[in-house]
Amino acid sequence: MLGALFFASPWPFFVLAEVAAFICTLELSTLLKSKRVWIGWAIGAFLVLVPAVLPPGGAFLQTRYSPREWAVQSVLSLLCGIAVFPFALGYRPTGWPKSARWPGLTFACEVVAPTWYLLPFACLLRLHGTHSGLWDLADPALMAIVPLWGGDTAGIFVGKAFGRRLLAPKISPKKTVEGAIANLFACPLVSIPLGLAIGLSWEAGAACGLAAGTFGQLGDLFESYVKRQAGVKDSGSLLPGHGGLLDRVDSLLFTAPIVFAILNLIK
Repeated sequence: MLGALFFASPWPFFVLAEVAAFICTLELSTLLKSKRVWIGWAIGAFLVLVPAVLPPGGAFLQTRYSPREWAVQSVLSLLCGIAVFPFALGYRPTGWPKSARWPGLTFACEVVAPTWYLLPFACLLRLHGTHSGLWDLADPALMAIVPLWGGDTAGIFVGKAFGRRLLAPKISPKKTVEGAIANLFACPLVSIPLGLAIGLSWEAGAACGLAAGTFGQLGDLFESYVKRQAGVKDSGSLLPGHGGLLDRVDSLLFTAPIVFAILNLIK
């Protein structure tokens, strides 16, 4: 991932994003027990990821949105995509019999479900495309990735050493309140110096860190919720001891659109 990001051309990271989207769709198809998600992947891989890697001002599949408007649209679209998961997993409103079927709604929700990871990948591609040169370490996309690594590391060590109170036992039985607090504090400690090194203001770095510490953990819990509803422990077996790819990028999926919005709204 870092090699693709440090290479200033967008194409290595684009290929990586397309491969990751394919693997995530394979895992999501298993979680939802539906092949309809492949329709959403086929459409999204072309209409979401391809435009994100094209030069600004191109005529092909370009929208009229400014970067700031595109940031707001991405966050709202991601929230809408996430909202479909309860229905794709078989949710029924209180009072409705479990035998009730909404075939049209279920179909639509399963098709839209890949938005969960396609839009975040597109946001990373947009961030990556904002710098130039052949080999550049100052990539804004790092602001959505590296703070999560620092937060996760702090959360694991503090949670194991001092964790006493469970954060969400019914969703993720191993996460503790103490570990979550450590994660929240560690992310800005990583993002502020990283942002300054990239050329961002400390305010933007702090905002990205708080976003990573907050939305990264929410993304982790959301993926755990999807797995619990699907009745599985891991999203896949791609990485022995770690699970599937969705298990590895769950925090990033909520963080990337928020960081993208922050870096487009806060200069």
